[in-house]
Amino acid sequence: MKSLQKSLSIFLMLVFSIGAVSFDVLAQEDPQSEMKADKTGTNPINFTFDARIYNEYQWLNTDGDGNQNITTLEFRAPLMDGKLQFRVKARYADISADLNDDGSDDLDDSGFGDTDIRFLTVPYLDMAKKRAIAVGMEVFLDTASEDILGSGATSLGPQVFAVFFKPFGGLIDLFAPAYQHKFSVDEDDGRSEVHQGLIDIFFLKMSTDKQRWALFDPQIVLDYENDTEFMLIDLEVGTMLDRYLGTKGHSIYLRPSIGIGSDRPTDGSVEVGYKIIW
Repeated sequence: MKSLQKSLSIFLMLVFSIGAVSFDVLAQEDPQSEMKADKTGTNPINFTFDARIYNEYQWLNTDGDGNQNITTLEFRAPLMDGKLQFRVKARYADISADLNDDGSDDLDDSGFGDTDIRFLTVPYLDMAKKRAIAVGMEVFLDTASEDILGSGATSLGPQVFAVFFKPFGGLIDLFAPAYQHKFSVDEDDGRSEVHQGLIDIFFLKMSTDKQRWALFDPQIVLDYENDTEFMLIDLEVGTMLDRYLGTKGHSIYLRPSIGIGSDRPTDGSVEVGYKIIW
C-alpha cells in the first residue's frame, strides 16, 4: 500500500508538471472570454448559478447480483461577487444486493443518502499564462436515513486542483488534476473512521461551436483507514439543448464509468444528467 501511495504521489506530481510545461506551446484563443460565455457547466472554476439533476445506476462488486440507483440534486451559486462558489448535493438512493450469492438480498433499502456542501475559491488565476489554482473545503454530512445508504460519519474534505486552459498545444480545452483528502470528525456508534485520498485527473475537449463536449476523468481512491485502493474511469459526452428547446444554458449528458481493482465498490455505472446554467 505504501509503495502504491508513493508511486501515485509521484505520478500526480508528474501530471502537474506536464500541464505546466504545456503552456510553452499554448494556442492563441482567449480562455477568459470563452469562460464567461460558457454554459456547459464543465469548467470547474467558472462560478455560475447552476442547477443539476442526475441519476446514476451502479452495478455493485458483490458475489451475487447487486445494484444501486442514486438520484442527486445539485445546486451551485457564486458568492462575494464571484470570488467564492457554494455547492450542495442531496441524494436519494435505492440499493439491493446479494452479498453471498445465495439467491437472497442481504441489502434491500431505499431512502435519503448523505448530503455534502462545498466552498471553492481561486486564489491564483493567470489568464496570460492560462492557468489557475483552486482550493476548497467540502463537508460531508451524516444525513442518510438508513445506515447502508451513508458513511455513518461527518467528514471534512479539503481539496486543491490546478486548471490549465488549452494545454498540449491546444489539443484539449481544459486539463485539471486534483487531490482531495477526506477524514471524519464524528462517527456513529459502530461505524468506522473515514480517512481517504482522492486523485482526480480531468481532461475536457469541446466542439468547435462550443455546443458539445467530451471529458475523460480517471480517479484513484486511496482508503488509508482500510488499506485499500481502487480506480474509477469516467467518460462523459454532453450537448447543449438551447438550439432545440429555445432555452438558455440547458444541457444534457451521459456518463458511463468502470471500476478497476479488487477493492472497487462498483463494477460499472451509467449516469444521465440535466443541467441549467445561468
